[in-house]
Amino acid sequence: MSDILRENAARLPKPAASALDELCEISQSLRRDRELSFEGSEDLTPSDFYREADAREARRQARRVVDVVRKAFGA
Repeated sequence: MSDILRENAARLPKPAASALDELCEISQSLRRDRELSFEGSEDLTPSDFYREADAREARRQARRVVDVVRKAFGA
């Protein structure tokens, strides 16, 4: 997603364009953690690795994206 955002940066409304770096970082972080939290890995069990603080941070990041999108698109 971050590649697509960067490729289309000039087309984004100002609130989204000004938060582009942050949105890309959040996208990468949430994607990585989504994969690990659902699938785990050979040496990682999601329930042993993730804690409540991780869930709170993921929720904070998702809310930030929603806030930027609402400002950018008037929703």
